[in-house]
Amino acid sequence: MTNAVSGFGTILIWNYNRLLEMTSISGPSQSRDTIDVSSHDSLDMFREYIAGPASGGEVSVEGNLIIEDELGQIGFYEDLQAGTKRKAWIVLPMDTGAAMTFDALPTSFSPSNPYEDKIGVSLAMQITGKPVLYTTQSAGITGLTGIEETGSAALTITPTIAAGTYRYACTVDPDSDWIKLTVTAAGTIKVNGVMQTSGTQGAEISLNPAGETTDVFIMVFETSKSPRLYVLTVTRPEV
Repeated sequence: MTNAVSGFGTILIWNYNRLLEMTSISGPSQSRDTIDVSSHDSLDMFREYIAGPASGGEVSVEGNLIIEDELGQIGFYEDLQAGTKRKAWIVLPMDTGAAMTFDALPTSFSPSNPYEDKIGVSLAMQITGKPVLYTTQSAGITGLTGIEETGSAALTITPTIAAGTYRYACTVDPDSDWIKLTVTAAGTIKVNGVMQTSGTQGAEISLNPAGETTDVFIMVFETSKSPRLYVLTVTRPEV
């Protein structure tokens, strides 16, 4: 009987924001050099080696080009243009409880535009320093509440909040341009990449126009543990 696990649901996070609609994530391609220390004293004329410097390698990614992904794909592109190093995570499906994190420099952003297929994009990054694998999962959220702009009405978020429930939804008034969330969890909390204090109401989160939905990305992680990732889909009905 196999213990293999499906890779479906793996997420690449760049600067604490997920990159949308990635289809393949490869790496890190870690490696270690060896140093030849052979000498006239080497037994039976067999070469001898010791460990040399190691490299975190590269990560290569394929996906659908999403121009509207301003915090993810477009943020990566802008960091490539600026030569900005960022923190990145490859988070395996939540049921595995595992993730790898590292610092990296973006090295490639290459769109493809075939006439008979979808518009795609290929990304690459060079890891700088040592990647770290975490196999113990963070505890996750214990509370998620919020208000909307119109009348500061409380959000009705469903389903019931639980650490192991990763997708939530709510509906706001068509005239509400923003919401504010209060997230309760141990460790570090990032909401759309912005740090937030547990149990304290965060800043305004802008919503898409009436008739559209907005996904709010919540990342929660404790020291030396893999993160838990949540999405709150906010529906703003047409007027």
